[in-house]
Amino acid sequence: MDILVVDDARDIISSIRKVLPEFRVMGAVAFSQVKNILNRDNGINIILIDLKLGNEDGIEVLKYVKAKYPLIECIMISGYSTIEKAVQAIKLGAYDFLEKPLSFQKVKITINNALEHRNYLRLLNEHALRYRLLGKSDKIQRVKNLIDKASVTDFPVLISGESGSGKEHVANLIHLKSSRSQKEMIAVNCAAIPESLFESELFGHEKGAFTDAGRRRIGKIEQADGSSLFLDEIGDMPLPQQAKLLRVMENGEFSRLGSEDKLRTEFRLISASNRDLETLINEDLFRTDLFYRISSLIIHVPPLRERREDIPEIAEYFLKNIFLEYGGKEKHLNREALKKISSLPFKGNVRELKNLIQQLYIISENEEITAGDIAQTARNSITIASAPDNIFKKTLPYKEAKNMLEREYILKQLEIHNYNISRTAVSLGILPNNLMRKMKTLNITIQ
Repeated sequence: MDILVVDDARDIISSIRKVLPEFRVMGAVAFSQVKNILNRDNGINIILIDLKLGNEDGIEVLKYVKAKYPLIECIMISGYSTIEKAVQAIKLGAYDFLEKPLSFQKVKITINNALEHRNYLRLLNEHALRYRLLGKSDKIQRVKNLIDKASVTDFPVLISGESGSGKEHVANLIHLKSSRSQKEMIAVNCAAIPESLFESELFGHEKGAFTDAGRRRIGKIEQADGSSLFLDEIGDMPLPQQAKLLRVMENGEFSRLGSEDKLRTEFRLISASNRDLETLINEDLFRTDLFYRISSLIIHVPPLRERREDIPEIAEYFLKNIFLEYGGKEKHLNREALKKISSLPFKGNVRELKNLIQQLYIISENEEITAGDIAQTARNSITIASAPDNIFKKTLPYKEAKNMLEREYILKQLEIHNYNISRTAVSLGILPNNLMRKMKTLNITIQ
């Protein structure tokens, strides 16, 4: 870790270098030196800046650093500090403000805290890049605006949209932009949990609460205390658990299965559904009172076919990510390929587009992906008949060919059952947990 000390008193630089032997400490006595050091050295994590640098103002150094290097943490130091200057520095992005004469013990503590904060911001930035919402269409701009509005409140949010449209993506963005982002968002796929295990998964259980309860389990609601709880496909939640969730929403109290002790939790609820909850209400499958509790703000994620102008940007993003993650050749779609791919129906939305891009990257022999490659690979729906085309054109190890066939078949069954894992598992005659393990093995993800 590298630290830059900006102070026209060279003895301060020397003293800090002595008390921080575990760091590489560099010094600068003027603004111009700061610029030169930062231009040639990208390993600096922390900068200590004296408020008064001869005839120069340390606040100007702070403004420059935060504008060009936002992830570098700045700590202001001064023997002439005023409350106004301290407040100004913090508002401009300084991590802390230390007064001279310096307590070097306090300097060490502040630097360690600043490093932890910097690592958190870097992680947050990586997550923000991962979950950024691509596209410039009017419909996706509306979604982005609603995300920004949702992130500054704690009101429950309901995200609607077709399977594969990116509802979990939106939920992650709301959480990452919110004041709760320092804690991990707890996600629950309501469609993937067997009804008999739902209460235990959501509320937890005590040892001995039922036959297989060999130890206490902390439920998702308890894990989400102080953070966000994301209930994906909330329309598949059993009615008895809907009533219990409603009580938690009303008073923050719950009990683990097998216990009468009241526990408290406080979380921000984000829900999602690809089913029309009002239709479920009319069919007595969803509680009206719960619907109104979870839908203070409703965000509808449009299907890909309603924002075709966004498809080229998303497709190129997926291609770039494949190259960065797995290496190999960097590939791109030519103009005709982009035109062709933008005309496809994409009933599976962004998830189907991502699947198509992965296949194109694997199948294309050249760095330029053409409309011909898409015609060979793309189809209106995922069918098992397409897999042999890829398998029998070249000799593959038996295990690899078997996995390709198995993956295509499971993808097709998931599509048929609207990506509901429980219903897909029932149709295949296997347990949902076994299906989820198989999906993980075959690298099948549901967003």
